[in-house]
Amino acid sequence: MFYADPAQFDPAFAERLLPLLPPEKQTALQSVRHARSRRESLLGWGLLVFAWRFSAPNTPLPPLSFAERGKPFFKSGALHFNLSHTDTLVCLALSETGKIGVDAQTPKNPSDALVRKVLTPAERAVYAAADDKAMCFTRFWTQKEALVKQTGEGLSHGFDTLDFAPFAGQDSFSAFGCDFLSETLCGAAVTQCAEHLPSAVSCAVTQAQMEKVLFFEKDG
Repeated sequence: MFYADPAQFDPAFAERLLPLLPPEKQTALQSVRHARSRRESLLGWGLLVFAWRFSAPNTPLPPLSFAERGKPFFKSGALHFNLSHTDTLVCLALSETGKIGVDAQTPKNPSDALVRKVLTPAERAVYAAADDKAMCFTRFWTQKEALVKQTGEGLSHGFDTLDFAPFAGQDSFSAFGCDFLSETLCGAAVTQCAEHLPSAVSCAVTQAQMEKVLFFEKDG
């Protein structure tokens, strides 16, 4: 997985990424008016182009297609990916062996109504006993969201039908036929989910690294 801290990137650099993105994303992002959301999305998709060019410098990015619920994927099926962003982090999860999901969220204290809506009774017990309730809730949330994004099918019965309480406190585990890895990066809770999760460590990417690969510019 590649990740970056949006605060470490020049907003003007993020805008330079737009012409490098797939045409469908260029069109979609041109309509995003919220500056922070636009920059985070640009950086996320920029990470995808960066990762592709880093591994296959002379090969263009494959054409995109979109699943029924909007999940993007490469038509060729050669590489599976998923993106997520929050105010302190943008991340790109990659897999060569099957669908992958990733979710990143900045920890926040949830309302009682949201806790009841999202968590199972067993998870609520874990949450009630947690010292850092914001992180506890957010980690459960990212685990559920990563699973939904991995399948690309959504949930018909809600998050409270998925119970991650047996894995509370575990960073790496297997559940629901998938491997999970939960981390804290740039202050955000991040969870990856895939049938066979790649073992490579998560790698931070700097603006200088992206400039060198995407625009053939030298660092400092």
